[in-house]
Amino acid sequence: MDMTVYAARDREIMKEKLQNGLLTLRRYWQRPKKGEEVAYKEIAAFSVGSMGIKSFGSIMSYIQMSATCLLTASVYGLSPRDLMWLFIITNVIGVIKTPFISMLVDNTNTAIGKFRPFILWAGVPSIIAIVGLTWLIPVNGDMTLKIVLIGIFFNLLSIAQPLLNNAQMGISQVISSDSAERTKIMGFSEFLGNLGPSVIQFLLPTLGLMFFGNDAMKNIWTYRIFMPILAVISFFMGFVAMYYTQERVVLPKTHVNKIKFAAGMKILFKNKEFWLVTISKFFDGFKGVLTTLLPWVCTYQLGNSGILGVVQTVTSIGFTPGILLAPLLISRLGTRKSGLIFNFANCVAAAIMLLTFKQGFVFFAISLFLNNFAGGPQYIIQNTIMSDGFDAQQDKMGVRIEGFAQNFQLMVTTIGTIVSTIAFTAVYEHNGLIADANGETDYDILMDASVREPIISTLIIIVIASSFLAAIPYFFVTLDQKKMKSIRASLERKKVLADLSLTDAPEEVCDAAYAQYLADKEAEADKAAAKAQAEKEALRLKQREAAEKEAAFRRELDEIAATGAADGKSEREIKREIDERKRMRKEEKRAAVKAAFEKMRADQKALNRRRKRFCADWIAQAKAEGKKKWLHVLAREAFSRELAREADRTDDVRAENGGAA
Repeated sequence: MDMTVYAARDREIMKEKLQNGLLTLRRYWQRPKKGEEVAYKEIAAFSVGSMGIKSFGSIMSYIQMSATCLLTASVYGLSPRDLMWLFIITNVIGVIKTPFISMLVDNTNTAIGKFRPFILWAGVPSIIAIVGLTWLIPVNGDMTLKIVLIGIFFNLLSIAQPLLNNAQMGISQVISSDSAERTKIMGFSEFLGNLGPSVIQFLLPTLGLMFFGNDAMKNIWTYRIFMPILAVISFFMGFVAMYYTQERVVLPKTHVNKIKFAAGMKILFKNKEFWLVTISKFFDGFKGVLTTLLPWVCTYQLGNSGILGVVQTVTSIGFTPGILLAPLLISRLGTRKSGLIFNFANCVAAAIMLLTFKQGFVFFAISLFLNNFAGGPQYIIQNTIMSDGFDAQQDKMGVRIEGFAQNFQLMVTTIGTIVSTIAFTAVYEHNGLIADANGETDYDILMDASVREPIISTLIIIVIASSFLAAIPYFFVTLDQKKMKSIRASLERKKVLADLSLTDAPEEVCDAAYAQYLADKEAEADKAAAKAQAEKEALRLKQREAAEKEAAFRRELDEIAATGAADGKSEREIKREIDERKRMRKEEKRAAVKAAFEKMRADQKALNRRRKRFCADWIAQAKAEGKKKWLHVLAREAFSRELAREADRTDDVRAENGGAA
């Protein structure tokens, strides 16, 4: 075959894959695949909900107790010291409230589950807090009143936001009983969900620029008009996850303290990896100031706060390649070397920023991009090291205390953020950002380079030092891939023996049972590999058939050309016949695809009518039984279960008939 045939064949294969993909999507939109629990519709709903919940977090980035926050500082005029104290109080309250939030979630048990109701219960207070922070704070009023109102609404938001995040993470844990399926769903939802913050970071400043000009981010009406609208949209996106997902796994209560503080600290003291990560995270609290400097640079160095959205979007892209690269580096180099590489890359990026930020904004943006590239993977690396440490601890001591450890780590990292805030405030005040007699601070003095540049330089130097200090603990990480392979094999053996109630059995009995388990596991792997190979062969057969069809069509066109030439037809007539035959073939394909999609549309309409009738009957029966709450949600879930049962029966009949429906 010549190259044109190959190209045409590839196009046909791509079209066929697209059509098959759409048909597969439609087939499993309402009901899950055989052997799975979650349909595509539910995965899409959870992903949209994740996008909405993450968007709430992005909105919060514009409302911070920091001097670099344009709303609380430049617009409302709070001094760095006032913002520092508000930040400290909020963080202390955050540490205190964490166990109570855990207790609240653990003791929640509604008809639709443990986590989903919090999207509604926490989403509404979040909107109220955002409206309060934008509309109820007097721009030129009494400073004491400002501080009190900001403190109240911000703390309300800081309580509601973790509940939203817990709801999103909790749903991901219970949406399926299959860990592999949960991982797949989480991967897709994280990818789609991270688009939400990017959109918010772009939209708010851009809309402000369009309506209020270059000083949009110092104009209160940018926040009053657009922030509540974006919050409401984010809420309804999150509501999609609450309405269209299901909680299939019932989790046990986890808030109960099963271990005393002294005993927990004694166990935790022996977990070296935990302490290494905790120390590194302590210094990480100083790094975030680089990102918060961006509003200052846009507003006071460039004189155009409206471009903040574009710049944030461009620089935040740096997170993506770093996050994608992290798993590859971890698999090749291990967590120790990967952590050192990315932390020292943070040092280099900050050093470049220190040397170039006075030379132009382009250099600042490039260095910030590099900083995000190096900083993005830190979370993955640290969590991997922590997980390895807990696995080693369980293998050695037979106990895991993640909850205790996380709460203790929260206290340590909170101290780190408080220390960094105090240090940054000292830098601001040293360079002239202090309150006047009325308690207000004029941040416009940052337009003066002699004030702005020393502040930025000092903050960058602090970041360089903290990045270096954050890298030091990685030198002491000793759990490499070889050790972890042995530890996980040991944990797997203990779990298998515990499941078989053979923990106290003789060693030879344990060895025989575990050997049988490994043999069964290998047999299942071989079966899965054979199935995958069969699917590959089927795909190759389809590709071969497509190539043969294309080659036959080309031969048909050649025959038309040869027959026309033999009959003495002109080249124009022959070309017209060939074009007509190509057109007819396209029409045949188009008609086949159209028929398939028309059938799908008709099936969908019939399914929608059936769902309405089913839900109406279910709700009527539920009301007759005295049920009152979440009826519409529960009715949809009941209908989904009915579809899944029907699909299982259809698959069983098809299997009994040798593949025939």
